[in-house]
Amino acid sequence: MTKKLLTLLVLAAAAVAVYLFVLPSPEKRACLRVADLCGLEPTGAETQRCLRTLDSLKTSNAAAVADFATCTGEAKSCPGAFGCASGAALDVGTGLVKDFFSGFSKSAK
Repeated sequence: MTKKLLTLLVLAAAAVAVYLFVLPSPEKRACLRVADLCGLEPTGAETQRCLRTLDSLKTSNAAAVADFATCTGEAKSCPGAFGCASGAALDVGTGLVKDFFSGFSKSAK
């Protein structure tokens, strides 16, 4: 019984380690998908810029980043992937405008 429990714990720890350290994040998968669809280097400057941008946006608008990752996973062409990026940028911009006017109206009272 103890050996089975120990084996199960070791397998669970291995699965968690694979998930955390081997599988790429949704943001990385999205950027790699864009690189693949558009014929860019997976380790090139454009792909790295994509990763940095998504990492910085993740803190302010996680929903837009998640939508971009989902959309690029379903994209079938480079223009389709750029359409995903445009939609995510519009979503981020809309959020910024709403935040601006919310802050403006609070301070103007």
